[in-house]
Amino acid sequence: MTIINEIIAAKNEAGEDAYIWLHDSGDCILWVSEAEAEGDDGHRALGRWQLDEGQMQTLMRALIENGEIN
Repeated sequence: MTIINEIIAAKNEAGEDAYIWLHDSGDCILWVSEAEAEGDDGHRALGRWQLDEGQMQTLMRALIENGEIN
């Protein structure tokens, strides 16, 4: 399983309110909801990954194609 598939699977498993934060540094963090992410430095995160530029672009495309973001 690729890291992108792993992230998307984790997001789907976390439920409809799951929130992914992706920084241009490649830091990708998943929380159960956006509210859980507020003020958190990652301690309450469900998962955290470090992506390279290509992986970030692939993740963004996948999220757009799945209707997760526009």
